[in-house]
Amino acid sequence: MMRGWVIVVGCAVLLAGCQEDGAPRPIHIEKGVYQGTPDTPRSEDELRALQQRTATQRF
Repeated sequence: MMRGWVIVVGCAVLLAGCQEDGAPRPIHIEKGVYQGTPDTPRSEDELRALQQRTATQRF
């Protein structure tokens, strides 16, 4: 009886690791080239706010 539960739980764990969307992953990847969508450029206000935040974090 216990062995049956171990098998059921093991199968559930293995199936949980499967891809949900089923979309294929890229096989050929160019080394050193980012394949994702490009970042949006930051505005001057955003850059200034980030610089102020990092200035307070310096030790």
